[in-house]
Amino acid sequence: MSGVTRRGVLQGGALAGAALAVPAAGAALRDAALVVYDSRLPASLAFARSVGSVRTLDLAGEHAALFAGLRGPLPPGRAVEGLTRWSDWTGVRKELERQGWRVSAEAPVGHGQHLFRWTMQPRKKS
Repeated sequence: MSGVTRRGVLQGGALAGAALAVPAAGAALRDAALVVYDSRLPASLAFARSVGSVRTLDLAGEHAALFAGLRGPLPPGRAVEGLTRWSDWTGVRKELERQGWRVSAEAPVGHGQHLFRWTMQPRKKS
């Protein structure tokens, strides 16, 4: 039986709190162009809910849409922030790098969760 449990939500909230504490190259979440999360993971969902009214992208739906939400134009901002599984992070990173974004921070969060808190920023034009 897969599903969100009360215990998972509570653990996710604690993990998301830890993820917010991970330095993300000094970028404030409210200044992010986009916050990427996976609503199937309680910690990632709690992370997204904690950011307020910035634009979000839920990977739970993006898999079926072949990541169309990432391939379109992104709103202007100083960063794209995320809390995702490593496997999703590598795919998201590849697409954003193709669009001219660069990794500015990444760190594992929690034990055994295989979650990564990451930040990407636009490349500086020379």
